[in-house]
Amino acid sequence: ISASLRADGSSRFPKGSKYALFPSVSASWRVISEAFMQDQDIFSDLKLRGGWGRVGNQNINNNATLTLLSETQYYYGNTLANGYFVSTVGNNQLKWETVEDWNVGVDMSFLDSRLGVTFEYFQKKSIDMLYQKQNILSLGYDNWNSQIWMNIGSMKASGWELSLNWQDKVSDFSYNVGVNLSAVKNRAIKFSGDGPIQTGGFNSDQIIRNEDGGLISRFYGYVADGIFQNWSEVYAHTNEHGKLIQDKAQPGDIRFKDLNHDGVLDENDKTWIGNPYPDLMVGLNLGFNYKNFDFTANFYGTLGNDIFNKTKGLYSGVSGQNVWAGTLEKAWHGEGTSNDIPRLSYNDLNQNYTRVSSFFVEDGSYMRCKLLQVGYT
Repeated sequence: ISASLRADGSSRFPKGSKYALFPSVSASWRVISEAFMQDQDIFSDLKLRGGWGRVGNQNINNNATLTLLSETQYYYGNTLANGYFVSTVGNNQLKWETVEDWNVGVDMSFLDSRLGVTFEYFQKKSIDMLYQKQNILSLGYDNWNSQIWMNIGSMKASGWELSLNWQDKVSDFSYNVGVNLSAVKNRAIKFSGDGPIQTGGFNSDQIIRNEDGGLISRFYGYVADGIFQNWSEVYAHTNEHGKLIQDKAQPGDIRFKDLNHDGVLDENDKTWIGNPYPDLMVGLNLGFNYKNFDFTANFYGTLGNDIFNKTKGLYSGVSGQNVWAGTLEKAWHGEGTSNDIPRLSYNDLNQNYTRVSSFFVEDGSYMRCKLLQVGYT
């Protein structure tokens, strides 16, 4: 058993909040050493362990507590006058962010230590999170997009890690194979209490939405429901009174879902369309040795994570650049030619390439070779 108590201080915080205490404790029990384990032949090693602790985060600007003025000039009629404006909004109520985590684990080995197994479950909770949040416009500051550092709430990450390792030797040939699996979920417990926090700007909208009780950094937008192949499909996409839901659409445009069935496509039809965090993270390590030769390979990857591919917004040349290479023939150019990439249009009245939607969301799963090495000694 071991324990510690750490006192940290930072000049970035205001008087009364400069210092904070962060304790920690850990313990382990090597069960294999106990007398009642001496007559068994299942475990080569067995150890239980756990820990709890707190650490602090002071990752804010040095002037985060200060409201600063900058010089500017303004015309009153034909007279140029010098003046000052609020350029940085400070917060003198800031305090340390506390990250509290605990974990429990077990380390085991079997078959004369040829097979090793490690499992750990953990939780990490951030309390009084430090975050740069946009100002409320009614405060009167002239910079609409200015931000202020705040302690906005708490967030919890929970997950597990599993490691399996096998090693053996047959004559002059020895080898080892290791597999690492892990998963983690990040969830907002409570933010500042004044509604969701949105970020990730995209064409005057936001890609990411965080709200109390929800998973962190999920994509939020409209659901793309295929592409209109002909005018009949465009005219069929109506409300119960026969009014077109997308009155600017034409064949080749994306059909967006009216999720609340009110016949109007607006903010109320947005929903969760993707999650950047993987369901599973995978690692694979291989090692082989034969006499003077050795071989090492490391692979890692993820499964189940999404990416928001903003480059799709460049496909049609809507921002003045050339049409994205390779899309001219793949994009819709007649009935039945594509149900994935909408028609290329500079005007884009249906907002195929400018609206935050599932059209931009892609599977981000991958497997990559990090190291591949052959040696001779």
